[in-house]
Amino acid sequence: MFFGKRDKDVRLTDKQYKNLTSSMSKKERREFERRQDELRREREEDKLDAWLDFEDEMDEN
Repeated sequence: MFFGKRDKDVRLTDKQYKNLTSSMSKKERREFERRQDELRREREEDKLDAWLDFEDEMDEN
């Protein structure tokens, strides 16, 4: 679960997730899931970029 801060990756139990999304409409839930997927992809891209930068630095030495 991501809340817009790159350094915050919060893990929820199934029950907590259900409580969070139970009050949402279908449209809100779809938007919430879409945003979570987007944040997850951004975080994965950041990790890949950091790894590639690290490899470049190691190659230079």
